[in-house]
Amino acid sequence: MGYTVERRLGSGGFGAVYLASLDGQRAALKFLDLSRVKDRVEREVSILLRLSHPNVVGIRGLGYWPSAAPEFAVIAMEFVEGRELGTWANEENPSARQVARMVLDVARALAASHEAGVIHRDVKEANVMVRADGVAKLVDFGVGDYEGAREITSDVLPPGTPDYRSPEAWTYFRQNVKVPGACYEPGPSDDLWALGVVLYVLLTTHRPFEGEHFTLPDVVIANAAVSPREVNERVPEALSDVCLRLLAKTPDTRTPSAQALYVELEAALQRADDAWDVPLCDAYGEDTATTDGGPDKDDDLGGLEEWVNELRKRPRRGKRPQKKKPLPLADGGTATERVQGRVG
Repeated sequence: MGYTVERRLGSGGFGAVYLASLDGQRAALKFLDLSRVKDRVEREVSILLRLSHPNVVGIRGLGYWPSAAPEFAVIAMEFVEGRELGTWANEENPSARQVARMVLDVARALAASHEAGVIHRDVKEANVMVRADGVAKLVDFGVGDYEGAREITSDVLPPGTPDYRSPEAWTYFRQNVKVPGACYEPGPSDDLWALGVVLYVLLTTHRPFEGEHFTLPDVVIANAAVSPREVNERVPEALSDVCLRLLAKTPDTRTPSAQALYVELEAALQRADDAWDVPLCDAYGEDTATTDGGPDKDDDLGGLEEWVNELRKRPRRGKRPQKKKPLPLADGGTATERVQGRVG
């Protein structure tokens, strides 16, 4: 393919991604082990070729390495220089307006994908990159699907991240786990549910549903999410309501489409007041670099009440301040050492 590899960007269970350049243009090269994901490589390339949108990562080409006896497929993609969405939120302590704009970008990406018959199937913070100019891009369609594609998995549930699976997916799993040949087919509403989980995390720093590997499905199926505004009073009511509609228990009651979500967010932003510009979390200070916001935990509280209070404790976000280094003295010691030497 002619690229010069510069450094590794990351790795996973099926391969690794490298930063590379060709004729002065940078790209991300995704190396995938053909012995494990040959069919999945063809699927991902087919998906990316169907999509061309400012908020979706672009494809540059496909090759195989080494050329004589290929062991890896190499997908050359647009290099998105930036941070994962979760990292961006933790470092920048965004306001509601900033969060809404990020989710708006993802809604645009999903609207274009769904219009092309593509389902991402793994929408989460780690699969959204935020560039320095504030544009969010949806990346990693490696477990995605599209209309008319042949089935390449035999499991009841397709690949994905459990914490972001919809209640209808878990219900299907519970009802069909022992049925031979049963295979759940996610649709646009599954992507929207996952985006609702992402929005909830951005607004509150908590996932809407918590559970262990075996209990999570029942938690998602049986429980309604606590309102983001109830968890974090800085969340505007309109944005909290948008999030809860994405997390409605059935596709029929959920936000109907990514395009509808886009329109809804645009309207909410147009009506937004100054409260939308307040950071959603407390910032770190020099004396709080390792603590969360809110009162200290009361050891006398019962388990449930303690859990609820912990959930509603507003956390801290943003860059942690650097501790100031003691000033050096002429004798080679420091001011801190001089004071400590006088104690006692």
